[in-house]
Amino acid sequence: MSRTSCRCCRKVEGLTTVAILSTERSLATGKALAAQYGIPIYTSNPITFYSSGIDTVYVAVPNFLHFEIAMAAIDHCMNIIIEKPIVCNEKELYLLKEKAIEKHVFLFEAITTLHLGNYTKIKEWLPRIGQIKIVQSRYSQYSSRYDAFRAGIVLPAFDSAKAGGSLMDLNIYNLHFVMGLFGSPEEFKYYANVEKDIDTSGILILKYDKFSAACTAAKDCRGERGSIVQGTDGTITTSTSANLIGSIVLELNNGIKEEYDDWYE
Repeated sequence: MSRTSCRCCRKVEGLTTVAILSTERSLATGKALAAQYGIPIYTSNPITFYSSGIDTVYVAVPNFLHFEIAMAAIDHCMNIIIEKPIVCNEKELYLLKEKAIEKHVFLFEAITTLHLGNYTKIKEWLPRIGQIKIVQSRYSQYSSRYDAFRAGIVLPAFDSAKAGGSLMDLNIYNLHFVMGLFGSPEEFKYYANVEKDIDTSGILILKYDKFSAACTAAKDCRGERGSIVQGTDGTITTSTSANLIGSIVLELNNGIKEEYDDWYE
């Protein structure tokens, strides 16, 4: 399995990290990680990389490189886990999907929200809060790269040509949270704060048949994180951003209050 960041080099039961493939820009970092974690194979040559005994590749490079690297790995019959966003656009997604089916491999976006125990509990609680009226999901996190951006240094996280921006980086978690519960909206509109052709923050409104959802994310300011689902009979609240969910609370209009936290490291 190939992984390209410190957190991904941690040992996971049943998995072994056997190689790191780095971009030229991060070559020194890749070599340092290989040395730090004792990974037996390090190469900047993709051909050697793909023949190193790997069966699964974790793609954690800048967004605009996801498709190219994932497609090459699938061509070599490898399973793929890709950091969010999985790719930059719908066309790339369908091409990857078709290739994965052709090669009989797995293709995943590395977002855990849908698989967390607390998220499963939210689904279980939903019928208890009546007709849904309003959903809000917020993830604001001031980015240190924004300082560089304001100074005129445009890194991939704030580069529109490299699929950067707040929607792709943070609001995608809010989207998974909302759409995992309620499916695709009937309408949507994104109200973005745009600087130098990139959304540094914004609010995405999703319109459903009988309610609306607001997904707020920011990389240019900080704010309260968490989600709340409001219904005619009560609310469900999370304690932190949609990528983690955190502990959750059910509060009904009749005074019943329940707390739940199925969290793990």
